[in-house]
Amino acid sequence: MNKLTAKISPSSGPLPITLHLPTPASEKDPEEQNLVEDESDAERPSKRCCTRWPFRAVRRVTCGLILGAFVAVSWAWGTHSAKETLIKHPTPFFIIWFCSIWNILFFPFYYLCHLLTEKQKQLPTTEFRKCSQFLGEELTVRIVLKGAAPFSVLWSLSGYLYLLALCRISKVDVSAVLCCSQAFTFLLSWIGLKDRFMGVRVVAAVLSITGIVMLVYGDGFHSDSITGVALGVGSASTSALFKVLFRMRVGNVHPGPASVLLSCVGLCSFVIHSWVCVLLYFTHVEYWPPSQHIPWDKLCVMASLLLVFNVLVNLGGMFTYPSLISLGILLTIPASAAVDTFVTVTLQISHVRAAAASIISAGYLMLQLPENWDESTLRWLSTLWRGNWREDSVLGEETVGDPAGIARAKPKPAIVALS
Repeated sequence: MNKLTAKISPSSGPLPITLHLPTPASEKDPEEQNLVEDESDAERPSKRCCTRWPFRAVRRVTCGLILGAFVAVSWAWGTHSAKETLIKHPTPFFIIWFCSIWNILFFPFYYLCHLLTEKQKQLPTTEFRKCSQFLGEELTVRIVLKGAAPFSVLWSLSGYLYLLALCRISKVDVSAVLCCSQAFTFLLSWIGLKDRFMGVRVVAAVLSITGIVMLVYGDGFHSDSITGVALGVGSASTSALFKVLFRMRVGNVHPGPASVLLSCVGLCSFVIHSWVCVLLYFTHVEYWPPSQHIPWDKLCVMASLLLVFNVLVNLGGMFTYPSLISLGILLTIPASAAVDTFVTVTLQISHVRAAAASIISAGYLMLQLPENWDESTLRWLSTLWRGNWREDSVLGEETVGDPAGIARAKPKPAIVALS
């Protein structure tokens, strides 16, 4: 006798809905309860990540904002001190030589940061040998000077042109022109290092060059303005060449090798460039009578502020995100304007100069975009759109309203086979 029975079809359709009465938590099997908790944790990994990582992320962002502000303030105040020193003691090469010697302190600062951030501490000699592998296996004074001499020349030349430009144009214009160094770095890396071609960075470089031309036009193509901007462009180009050559020699820039190289630059300035200062003095190119007072106080303030700026730029990535340090470099333009307004009260910015600074700032921000920014943005927008569409569809089709006001899942029909 055949009986009418209901069986679940072996097809790949959805399983039948089974009604279970709610079980109090105290009556559940402990193993089953643990299994449910593990499954719920596995379904929501983002919540565990959010409870684990936010403090570290907030700390790095906060530290980055503070360090970025220090970058802008140290550069603006150091530039102000440099201009006052040039007025009282117009010897740009001697000033940049004195400031370059302070770079010897770079590696001690790096080692102090190493002690604060790393769990496995190492001896100073061990860390120095680890970070100076790009100079060679055997470290001697001759090898160090030979490896760092080209970088020392570029460093001193960039600073010398920067001081010459500061004698002819305002601090705001000099800061704006030096922000174009990032665009020159991209162009040189694209040509010399075969970096990836990015249209947005080419547009940013064009904007930077446009801003430079507008800065020259701000004074009606006056001779001092043209000469000052040209010297500033030379300083920015030399700085970009320094960065590209360092990447060719070492590879990706890391705080350790950068600190060793800059310390060697300070050593080269003390050993080699001292003779250039003596030569300039005796040829009366940069001469001052013995009775003239040298403003050592302003020289020390300027050297210490520029050292703080370079330390934060090169070693700030150990504490925060590099993009926030780059934002601090961009903020040197308004910081210099603020120093001119509240300290010297001689700031006169025309509409053309303000537009030029804005264009240079826009180009600088575009240069900070990562290489795959377009793909990441499209992927994020696609994920956001699909996620919202799927959530709306699920809420609209698979949930029904309960008279009591509680939303419950709508049961799907089960496939029933009769035999």
